[in-house]
Amino acid sequence: MKVGIVGLGHIGKKHQAAAALVPSVEIIAGVDKQASTMSKQQAVYGSIDEMISAHPDIDVIAICTPNGLHAKQALHCLEQGKHVICEKPMTTNKQDAEALINASLHSGKYVFCVMQNRNSPISQWLKELIINGTLGEIYSIQMCCAWNRDERYYTPDSWHGSQALDGGTLFTQFAHYIDTLYWLFKDLKITGGTFNNFNHEGLIEFEDTGMFSFEFGQRGQGQFFYTTAVWDKNFESTMSIIGQNGTIKVGGQYMNEVQYCHIKDYEMPSLASSDNIQNLSNIYKNAYDVLNAKEQVMTNAMDGLKVVELIENIYKFKG
Repeated sequence: MKVGIVGLGHIGKKHQAAAALVPSVEIIAGVDKQASTMSKQQAVYGSIDEMISAHPDIDVIAICTPNGLHAKQALHCLEQGKHVICEKPMTTNKQDAEALINASLHSGKYVFCVMQNRNSPISQWLKELIINGTLGEIYSIQMCCAWNRDERYYTPDSWHGSQALDGGTLFTQFAHYIDTLYWLFKDLKITGGTFNNFNHEGLIEFEDTGMFSFEFGQRGQGQFFYTTAVWDKNFESTMSIIGQNGTIKVGGQYMNEVQYCHIKDYEMPSLASSDNIQNLSNIYKNAYDVLNAKEQVMTNAMDGLKVVELIENIYKFKG
């Protein structure tokens, strides 16, 4: 499977590393106005059209650009007959997400959404517990994502912090955790929210801290607190689940540790370790398998739409 990458910044480099872990995938070109080469074997072009013209045999194009560009660039790639791997968020509004779904259907080309947190061993373990009903009825969920993003991140020449290109803290920093909630507990009803910008005045055009409440299932309730106002470095990302038959807390910087597990008549299994690049590589493996009729799309454009829709519903409480 031949791949072109659009956007060779921090995220684009992660995609290069992830794709390299899949033997059946080859990155043959990239697009980036600020980069001259990817390697001696891989050329970099100034536009998507230039790349496609030079490499018409590209199968899939990965969109790794600022959030506000995802919809336009992904649509263009679909129109050019290419499958798309789209970084989160798929778009920054529901209307663009729906347009992307329609274009995918009409072109017969796939959109693979990057939601690699679903592939982590801990996420897979949580999903299995919920599907099997091991915890019984889920009563409540408490999430906390406390990270650092300061002037080292929001530099004057960066797209980060712009409403048009960034979209907001939930789109850029915490979309993966919104997806985790949706993936584990299905549709959420957002019931309230509060938002503040404590120490990023002049750096960002939206909140650096927020909290929203939600309902799920028959009578479950939850709360999600998030912030990028932590001093110096990331603090934690945690999720506590309280159910009829037990309690779980996962934590660490990226919900990569099981910190507490106490479940009726249950023995905690040993979970494999993984990292973000390994989880991301599964997106490329899935794309290859789908194009070779071996699997179904693991995270499709409808999943991307759901996350965008949830974030829009949360931000409606900004007033």
